[in-house]
Amino acid sequence: MDPIYLDFQASTPLDPRVLEAMLPWLRSPSNPHAIENSPGRDAHDAVELAREKVAEALHGKAGDVVFTSGATESVNIVLRNLVPSSGRLVISAIEHPCVSETAKWLEGQGADVEVVRVDEDGLIDMDDLERALDQKPDLVSIMAVNNEIGTIQPLSEIAVLSRHVGTRFHTDAAQAVGRIPLRAEEHFDIATLSGHKIYGPQGIGALIACGDALQSLRPLATGGGQERGVRPGTVPVALCVGLGEACRLAVAEREDDARHVANLADRLIERLHAEVGSFAINGSTAKRVPHNLNISVPGVNSDELLARVPELSLSTGSACSSGAIEPSRVLRAIGIGEERLEGAIRIGLGRTTTVTDIDNAATAIGRAARECVGQSRSEIRVSA
Repeated sequence: MDPIYLDFQASTPLDPRVLEAMLPWLRSPSNPHAIENSPGRDAHDAVELAREKVAEALHGKAGDVVFTSGATESVNIVLRNLVPSSGRLVISAIEHPCVSETAKWLEGQGADVEVVRVDEDGLIDMDDLERALDQKPDLVSIMAVNNEIGTIQPLSEIAVLSRHVGTRFHTDAAQAVGRIPLRAEEHFDIATLSGHKIYGPQGIGALIACGDALQSLRPLATGGGQERGVRPGTVPVALCVGLGEACRLAVAEREDDARHVANLADRLIERLHAEVGSFAINGSTAKRVPHNLNISVPGVNSDELLARVPELSLSTGSACSSGAIEPSRVLRAIGIGEERLEGAIRIGLGRTTTVTDIDNAATAIGRAARECVGQSRSEIRVSA
């Protein structure tokens, strides 16, 4: 049997309705830029309709949407364009690697990077942000929903503070679309997203740049003048259609998805208490999306626990940091101690998760935790 999938922050399964919308374009050889023929015009129209759906999901304008290969490329386009080598960038201490690693690159080019603190819930220290904004940075980049602990940032407040000093605000919205309401201009100047985080296809994403921000963006690669001159190359019609349909469904079903997942999260917490006993929830228990549950079990090493539950698809943190020797930067930033760091696992819930999945997962995690604790105690007796 396939493992029970509980890693929705890493990637979501492709919604069958999204696949259905994509199939005609997977079979078609049409090029959306060859508008002198009928197949090309049809493909162009399909891409533009998808662009409208992406814009509607963020209450923005279709003309402000640029299709990319995903959030990572989108972030690179934004940060590398809007932060010059002599410029200044403000980020939070819990950004996704696509932001934090790009920030390191910019630092190497001569830019100043200010890292704003977060509290124990993972929420931005607004006083620290105001202090950083006193320097009038070129860009503020703070993610909407954290991929490891699910914390929701106060986007409207950050946007207001940033604009007060004339600074653009970018948000990594990859984990936010379909989970929280997002409104262009109210919540951000520029947002970036990926299809495979919202039940769409992998290999497609977008950025949406409000106002005159789009005019400040230049391509990272040379080629044709596609995508407003920001991202050259033939636009993949099927992937764009898939992203558009995924965005449409994300908005249409956001409240139903949230209720479904919140009920499952409550049940999982209840069942884990019964199976494991005591455990800690890492991050906020109030200002977070219910889709994400990051926990630590006392005395249990997360790598050992995951090795004992092959029937579950879980993770210890960001999928883009897999293989890293160091424990989670996010958990360190919110002040988690070493024992909790070593025992942290991330459980991701989604549209296709069932009550049976939750019950079986809780049972498996409880069994594995007891085995880990039992082994560690026996090892202590042997070494003594």
